[in-house]
Amino acid sequence: MRAERVSAQRIWIRRGRCRHCRRTHALLPSFLFACRLDVAQVIGTALDRAAAGIGARTIAQQLALPHTTVRDWWRRMRTRAPTLLASLLALATRLDPAPVALSTDGTPAVLEALWCAWQRTQRRPARRTPDQWAFWSLVSGGLALTAYTSPPLPAGP
Repeated sequence: MRAERVSAQRIWIRRGRCRHCRRTHALLPSFLFACRLDVAQVIGTALDRAAAGIGARTIAQQLALPHTTVRDWWRRMRTRAPTLLASLLALATRLDPAPVALSTDGTPAVLEALWCAWQRTQRRPARRTPDQWAFWSLVSGGLALTAYTSPPLPAGP
């Protein structure tokens, strides 16, 4: 079964000025990651399938994407895995101090930690939580899969 790719659409990315540094910043909607053309749901689906052991070419065919795109997402994820994992685990424990049990290690553990943090956010009262991939974009500021070298999640109390 092959998914049809949604036609490309242009969107307007608003800019906002920071009161402290007086610089303008792009205000990405939660369904996007910075420097990525596809929406977070598509990227997340591809990463989930890659973590399950499905090859990049197969995933690319299923999602009607170039295989190089899927391969590059997975490579970026593997490269950033230690930083992403640490950041997501820190977020999960800030949301709920209970220990986070991961059943795997390496890159798939990042997706488990994301799932755990997302679940803990959903359990909080009176919070409207977006889907898992939009949540990841929100908490990382859209920087989860960029070449950005600082931790993607802000340090908190």
